[in-house]
Amino acid sequence: MASEKNVSTETLQSAPAHSVLPAEALRWRPSEKTFTFVSTDELEPLEGIIGQRRAMEAITLGAEINSPGYNIFVNGISGTGRLSTIEKILEGVKVDEEDINLCDLGYVNNFNDPDRPAVLRLRKGQISQLRNDMREAIGYLRTQIPAMFEDEQYRKGRSKIVERFQQREKEMVGTFEEKIKPDGFILGQRKTGPNVSQPEILPVVEGTPYSVDDLDDLIKEEKMTIEEARRINERIEELQDDLYELIKEGKKLAADFRRKTLDYERRHATLLVAATFEDIVTKYEHMSVVSYIRQVRRHILEHLELFRKADEESADESEPIETPVNDEISIEDPFHVYEINVILDNSETEGRPIVLERNPSFINIFGTIDRTRDENGRWLSDFSSIKEGSILQADGGFLIMNAIDALSEPGVWTMMKRVLLHRKLQIQPLEHLLRYSGAPTGLAVKPEQIRLNVKVVLIGPSSLYQALYHAEEDFRKIFKINAQFDYAIDRDPEMLASYARFVAKLTKEEDLLPFSGGGVAAVTEFAVERAGTAGKISLRFSDIADILRESSYWAEKKDSDIVEAEHVARAIEKMIDRNSMWKEKIMERIEEGTLMISTDGRRVGQINGLAVYDLGQVSFGKPSRITATVAVGVDGIINIDREANLSGSIYHKGTLILTGFLNDRFAQEEPISFSASIVFEQSYGGVDGDSASSTEVYALLSALSEVPIRQDMAVTGSVNQWGEIQPIGGVNEKIEGFFDVCRQRGLTGQQGVLIPVQNVPELMLRSDVVAAVEAGEFHVWPVSTIDQGIEILTGVAAGRKDEKGEYPPDTVNGRALVRLRELTEKVRYHNRLVAMPQNNHAEGST
Repeated sequence: MASEKNVSTETLQSAPAHSVLPAEALRWRPSEKTFTFVSTDELEPLEGIIGQRRAMEAITLGAEINSPGYNIFVNGISGTGRLSTIEKILEGVKVDEEDINLCDLGYVNNFNDPDRPAVLRLRKGQISQLRNDMREAIGYLRTQIPAMFEDEQYRKGRSKIVERFQQREKEMVGTFEEKIKPDGFILGQRKTGPNVSQPEILPVVEGTPYSVDDLDDLIKEEKMTIEEARRINERIEELQDDLYELIKEGKKLAADFRRKTLDYERRHATLLVAATFEDIVTKYEHMSVVSYIRQVRRHILEHLELFRKADEESADESEPIETPVNDEISIEDPFHVYEINVILDNSETEGRPIVLERNPSFINIFGTIDRTRDENGRWLSDFSSIKEGSILQADGGFLIMNAIDALSEPGVWTMMKRVLLHRKLQIQPLEHLLRYSGAPTGLAVKPEQIRLNVKVVLIGPSSLYQALYHAEEDFRKIFKINAQFDYAIDRDPEMLASYARFVAKLTKEEDLLPFSGGGVAAVTEFAVERAGTAGKISLRFSDIADILRESSYWAEKKDSDIVEAEHVARAIEKMIDRNSMWKEKIMERIEEGTLMISTDGRRVGQINGLAVYDLGQVSFGKPSRITATVAVGVDGIINIDREANLSGSIYHKGTLILTGFLNDRFAQEEPISFSASIVFEQSYGGVDGDSASSTEVYALLSALSEVPIRQDMAVTGSVNQWGEIQPIGGVNEKIEGFFDVCRQRGLTGQQGVLIPVQNVPELMLRSDVVAAVEAGEFHVWPVSTIDQGIEILTGVAAGRKDEKGEYPPDTVNGRALVRLRELTEKVRYHNRLVAMPQNNHAEGST
C-alpha cells in the first residue's frame, strides 16, 4: 500500500511550467475543401486496389515467374481486402494465350494392369468430346456385334466350323466305341455337376446299358453272376487308360473348337471394331489416345461374348440398348471398363483458372479414390472411383486458400509439399497417406501421376509465415514469395480522394444511399482513427465497409436520401456501444470503488498507469493503480507481478531497465543498497509490455523522495536507462480511458494524461475529449524525459547535478539520493552489527 506520509512541497524547489497540447493537436479533421462534391453519385467508382503497392508487386512477381517454388504466401491483418486484391491481381496478370496451355484430363482403365489406371491428357475441350465419342462407339458396337452374330453369311461360316468339329468328335467317339463293342460295352455320359458331364463306359446286359454302380442290383436280380460282374469290372479297369486318352483328346478338340470359333468371330469383328474407332484415332492425334484405343480394341475382340450376352439380356427384357448420357460410371455395368472418368474439363475456362478453396480439406484439395462394397463385403475401386480436387481444377492457374484452415487439416501439408516440390499429383485416399489403422483393405488402385503446373496462394498471419519459414526447409523452397499486406497507409490528398471513390463504389455495388461530402469526411475521420495514428489511414476495408452499410441504414431510418456526417457518427456510436459491455462493467466497478482508482489529491509512491483492452471491433483504455515502496535491504527492485508469474518477458525487461536507470542516476560515486517493491494493484491476469516502465520510475522516485504525486493525472510511456521517454502503442485509447473515469467523477480542469512526445503526431482522440481540452477541463502533457514528467506530477523541480555530482537537496532527485544513502548506510550498519560477535569469538579463540 502507498505511503500515507505526504511532505509539504512548499519548502521544495518549484518545478518550471510545462506546456500542454492545444486542442487542434489532438485530432485530425478534413477541411471543408477536402470533399467538395454534393453526393458520391457524382464520383467515378474506384477501380483497383487502394494502397498495398508492396503486396501487389509481390503477388504479380510470383504469378508471372514460371520457375518452380514461386508460390505465394499472403500475410497481413484480415479485413485489408487481401482476397479481393489477390483475385484482381491474378486476373490482371499479363500472359500470352499460348503460354496458358490448359488441358483436359481423364482416367481410363488400364487393360494391361487395371490396378494402375492411366491418365489421358488432351487439349482444352477435348476430353468430354472423346468420352462422348467413346460412348457412341461402344453403343454402336453393342448393336452391331450381336447383329454380326445373326448374319446369315456369318452363321454359315460358323456352322461349317461346328460341323467339322462335330465330325471329328463323332469319329473319335466312334473309334472308341468300335473298340469296346466286342466286349459288350458302349460309351455313355455321366453328370458330375450342373451342365457338366464326362464319358463313362457302360456294360450292355440283355440289350440294356447299365452303370457299373448297377451291377450289384443285376446280381441280386439274377441277371448276372458274380463272376460275370467281376470280369466286367476288370475289363472296364483295363479300358480306363484308353478312356482317359479319349477325354484328353476331347478337351483338346473342344479347346481347338473354341479357339477356331473365337478366331472366326474376331476375324469378322476386327474390321467392324477397327472401322468404328478409326475416326476417333484420326480425330485425336495423341499418342496416349492411340495407345488407349489399341487396348480397347484388343479387349473388345477378346470379350465378344460380353456383347452377345448384353444383347441376349436386352432381348429378354425387351429393352433397347442405350448409351450412357450422364457422367456417372457404375462398376456394376460390365461396359464401364470402356468409359472415361473425366476429372478435369477446361472447355469453358477462359484465361488462367483461379480457384478459391473455402473448405481446404485433404479430399477437397487433392481428391480421393472412392470405394464401394460388393455383396461379399469386399471393397471395390477402379479408375472410375478416382475423384479430383481443387488443386487439379487450378492446373495451369492459381489455387487460393486460407493457410490456417488448410494446414490444420490432417495430411494437407504433407501432400502439399510433395505436390509443389515434384509438381506431380498422386491421387490417393487420406487414410493411405497417413496409414491409418483400420483403413479398408484390398484397395490396390494406384493411378498414374499427373503433371501439374499450378500456383498455390496461401493467406495467413505473419506469425504463421515466420514459424513455417524458420521451421520448415521445404516451405522456403516452395513459397518463395512473401506478399505483405499493410493495415494502414500515409494519409494524403490522393488517398482521401481514393477513399471517396471507394465509398462511391460500395454504395453502387450494394445499393446503399449515396454519401455527402460531409458523410465521406466523417468516414475518413473514422478510418484515420482506426489506423491508430493521425498521419495514417486504415486499409482494413471490411471495417470501413461495415460503417458505410450501417450509416446508410441509419440514414434510411431518418428518411434521408443521402448519408450525412450525423448518420456516420450514429453508426460509429452504435457499433462502439454494442461492443462496450466489458468497458461499462469496468467503469461501474471503478465508480463503486471495487476497482480503486484515485482522481484527486496527492499520494507518495502511488500513480495511475494506463492499459489497453482489445475486444476486436473496439478497444478501450483502463487506468490501473501502480504503487511502490522502499525499505532497508539489498534486494534491489522486486517486481511483485513478476514474482507471482503474472508478467511477460517484455515487462521483465522494463523492470530491469529501472535498475539501470537508478544506477546511472544515483550510483556513479558509490554503491547503493535498498529494497523496493512495485506492483500493479488489483491486477490478477497477465501483464506484459513496457509502456508502464516510466510510470514505475515515477512511483519509485516518489517513494524514495517522499514527494507525493498528483492523483488527478495518469501516465503512459516506456523509458530507457538514461531516463528518456519512449513512445508506446494505444495512446488514444489510454487517454480516453482516463478521461472517461474523470468525466464520470466530474471534470475539475486539473486532470490530464502524460504521454511520450513522440506519440503526439498519432493523436486521434474522440471529439468529446478534444472539446474538454478546448474548454480547459482536461489536459494532455507531452514529455520527453523522466525529469519533465516528475516535475509535472509533483510540482517540484527534478534537480540537476552540480559540478560535484550532487543534486540540490530541495529537489526530487536530491531527496531521493539522500534517502538512498540513508538506506545504504543502514545496510552497512546492520552488516557491521551482524559481523561483530563473530569477530569477538574469533579473537577469544586465538
